[in-house]
Amino acid sequence: MKPIQLTMTAFGPYKGTEVIDFRTLGDHRLFVVSGTTGAGKTTIFDAICFALYGQASGEDRTESRAMRSDFAEDAVQTAVELIFEINRRQYRVMRQIPYVKKGNKSETAARCEFFELTSDGEVPFVDRQIVSEVNRKVEELVGFTQAQFSQIVMLPQGEFRKFLTSDTENKETIMRKIFKTEEYREVVNRLKRKRDESHIRLVEERSRIDGFIQQIPSVIPARASFLFEVLSNEYKNVLQVLDGLDNEAAYYTEKMLDDETKYKAAYEKHAEMFSAYHVAQSSNEQFEQLEQRKKLLASLTSEIPSITLKEQRISNAERAAVIHEIEGHYRQLHHEAEARLKELNDAVMEAEKAKIHLAAIEGRYKEEEAKSEDRAQVTERLIRLRDHLPAVKELAAKESSVKKLELHLKRMNDEYTASIGKVESEKEKLEQLKIQIEQLELEVIPLDETIERMTKVDSQVKVVQERMKISGEVMKWKQQQEKGQTVLTKMKEEFSRLQGLWLNDQAARLADSLQDGEPCPVCGSEHHPHKTHKHNGESVTREDLDHSQQELARIESTYQAVCAKYENFLEQLAEKDREMKELQVESELEELLEQKKRVTEQVVRIRSKRDELPGLKKALKLQESKTSELATIQNENEKRIIEQKSLLDKETSLLQMQLSQIPEEMRVLSALQKAIDDQETVKRKLDEAWNSIQKAQEEAKGRVATAVSTEHHCKKAFDECSSKKSTAETRFKEALTTSEFESEMDYRDAKMTETDRRLLKEQVIDFKQKLHSTKEKIEELEAGLVGKEKVDLGSMLETVRTLKMAYETALTEMNKSKECKNALLTLKMNIKSTGEGIDDLERKVSKITDLYDTIRGQNEMKLSFERFIQIDYLERIIQSANERLKDLSNGQFQLLRSDRQETRGKQSGLSLDVHDMYTGQNRDVKTLSGGEKFNASLSLALGMADVIQSFQGSVSIDTMFIDEGFGTLDEEALQKAIDTLVDLQKSGRMIGIISHVEELKSALPAILEVQKSKEGHSETRFILK
Repeated sequence: MKPIQLTMTAFGPYKGTEVIDFRTLGDHRLFVVSGTTGAGKTTIFDAICFALYGQASGEDRTESRAMRSDFAEDAVQTAVELIFEINRRQYRVMRQIPYVKKGNKSETAARCEFFELTSDGEVPFVDRQIVSEVNRKVEELVGFTQAQFSQIVMLPQGEFRKFLTSDTENKETIMRKIFKTEEYREVVNRLKRKRDESHIRLVEERSRIDGFIQQIPSVIPARASFLFEVLSNEYKNVLQVLDGLDNEAAYYTEKMLDDETKYKAAYEKHAEMFSAYHVAQSSNEQFEQLEQRKKLLASLTSEIPSITLKEQRISNAERAAVIHEIEGHYRQLHHEAEARLKELNDAVMEAEKAKIHLAAIEGRYKEEEAKSEDRAQVTERLIRLRDHLPAVKELAAKESSVKKLELHLKRMNDEYTASIGKVESEKEKLEQLKIQIEQLELEVIPLDETIERMTKVDSQVKVVQERMKISGEVMKWKQQQEKGQTVLTKMKEEFSRLQGLWLNDQAARLADSLQDGEPCPVCGSEHHPHKTHKHNGESVTREDLDHSQQELARIESTYQAVCAKYENFLEQLAEKDREMKELQVESELEELLEQKKRVTEQVVRIRSKRDELPGLKKALKLQESKTSELATIQNENEKRIIEQKSLLDKETSLLQMQLSQIPEEMRVLSALQKAIDDQETVKRKLDEAWNSIQKAQEEAKGRVATAVSTEHHCKKAFDECSSKKSTAETRFKEALTTSEFESEMDYRDAKMTETDRRLLKEQVIDFKQKLHSTKEKIEELEAGLVGKEKVDLGSMLETVRTLKMAYETALTEMNKSKECKNALLTLKMNIKSTGEGIDDLERKVSKITDLYDTIRGQNEMKLSFERFIQIDYLERIIQSANERLKDLSNGQFQLLRSDRQETRGKQSGLSLDVHDMYTGQNRDVKTLSGGEKFNASLSLALGMADVIQSFQGSVSIDTMFIDEGFGTLDEEALQKAIDTLVDLQKSGRMIGIISHVEELKSALPAILEVQKSKEGHSETRFILK
């Protein structure tokens, strides 16, 4: 990174805008920053670091808001802008510091920008101009973090010496930031988390095994045994618990077998009594069934008379059913004879109608037969018309195709005509855009000149405003001076008067003490002819005179201060007059403000036009593309029109050829089709009429034949049916006569339907079966109960229940023993497996704890894993630093990493010692003198720069700034330090040094001088030799 231009506005001691252009140095790459204490030398380095990283270079200047200048005007925004170069590419970064304006409660907005400067202008170097994006991009581009930058590129006042003399913990923090060794510390944190997790799991497993042991009393009942003796102890031994569980499991195994024997015996007793109970219960149920059957038999016996009557009704109904069949046959033939007679009459009438209809059909048949010639003519005309149909259809299709081609050609011509206008319109828009861009480019040309004029007018306005303000102060302090001079004159006259009175009073007192012949203590005369006499007026004491003198001194001091202020403002006024002369201020403030307003508006207007240019140029490209595309489409449309016209001419020629082959009256497809349809209709009607009459004739003849045949069959059927009816009537009358029924009325009363007869029979049969089965069941029950009596089941049931409770109790006891045994085995398995897991966990926790303690530094060397890595970096730094320290110290000193351990358990490994070649002893670097410390610190800082650059790969360190430290060197050491810096400068680096040492300023080719004004704010300038 190489700085090109630094611009500070209202930053630190710089009141306005201060621009430091490093290009002024030319080929002078080594320069000193010089100025009085507090002038703002270190602020320059702070500004560079703040522009890049948003932080100052020193650790004691981390609050950015404190960097706002106390001299800045309220309206001026604090900002730092840095233009720098990396790998021959230039960049601009700018940051603004928020502040609270007078009268406001909220801060102004903070802002940051990061651009690359190209030949086409500024190009944003970040996607979003926000702090996080800018910080990340700066670190990527520069190659260093802020901590690394402060240790390598910018060595702040007192900061780079801190690394030399700091203890291990401070060095560890610094190197962690620079070499990014946080990941190694994170290994420690991860191991700690793993150790804690394993320890927690170990505690959980121990709690789990304690829980299993605590479950034992709730799983098995307590008894006097080895297990419960172990459980009664405050500390339970797991192995003893497992032995006790084995003993208890053996006990419950034996108890379970004994309980099973008791259960089987109780169950057998219950089974025997339960079986006897069921036998007695069955016998009692048979006695009850016998009584019920006897009651049922008595009830059935009382129903026998009604069953006998039902049997008589069934016999009469069966005899009537035989006569009913004969009667039914007679009635059927009677109805059939009547139907046959009706059919015969209908057949006679139908035969007569058929003959009449046949006669009418024969007349119509002769009429249609006479139209055979008409049918032939119509057929011939239809054939001729159909022969022309394919050609006419093709002709119609061709005419339709030609019409479509004509319409399509017309539409294409219309579109082509419209596109001509559209292309011309787009071309006109394109020309207008070109003219507009040319005009804007001409208007934008004076932008830089206008901005320069605006800056000049702004400076003129500021100078005039400041002069007016200073002029007001001059008038004010002039009045104060004149007023003070009047007061001082009066005070001097008053003091002289009081002094005169006091001296006169003292002289009078002396005169009163003089005696003739005695010498005067003032003049030594022994004669006193003219003694002073005391006035009777105002008396002045020594205190009054002293008070007056003090008041005179105060007023005189105040007057001198007012005069100094007046002179100061006069000098400032003269300075502003010189500035006005340099800026060529020839107008009044109002006119300048008006000029500033006009120029500012002009700049805003030109910038607005400049901002329009990119959009217009983009629109121009789009318009050029659009116009070119439309022109291409127009040319293609023109080609298609020519092709379409050629196709139309071809199709028209073919159409004319076809027209010449078809008669004019038949060229219209619809007319031809209509003629064909008309002839087809006529032919269809003629054919339908002829076919219809032929069919009607055949149907009429068939109808007559069918009617005559039907009449003959109906007559024959009627005669046969009449004969059968007479025979059936005779049989019915004979059956009634020979039956046992006294009258036809008795016959009809005895008649029953077949369903009723079946139901009545089923009732009689069911009764007889029920009566028979009841008698048989009674006999069976009586035979089975011979010698038996009813038993009292209540006492037997109570015995059964008692025996059941006994075997269920035995079963419960057996199951409890079984459950206790299973629970004991489960607990033993859980405790054993958990115990084995605890052993594994204890070994794992021990191993992790040992590893954790080792890498976090709890070891004999008090050395952590991260510090072990950092030692490698430190030794590389020491090796590089010793190459320069050897020259700077004339070979006397060599830096070493100290092996001593810190006291009170502090971490060790990164402390530094120095080996003194003169004494051959090692000692702490803190014992070095001021100049020796500076040389060692400078060597260490340069060594660190070499190491970091080697690890950063392609990062190039083109610049280095060093703040203070050279004042502690003697002449020889200073020269060696200068030689070292010159060697660095020869490698291509720009090196800036803050120093008050005159020899250094004399030795270096360029000086950046920081001048502090009487008002307290500062300015800078380069002095080249």
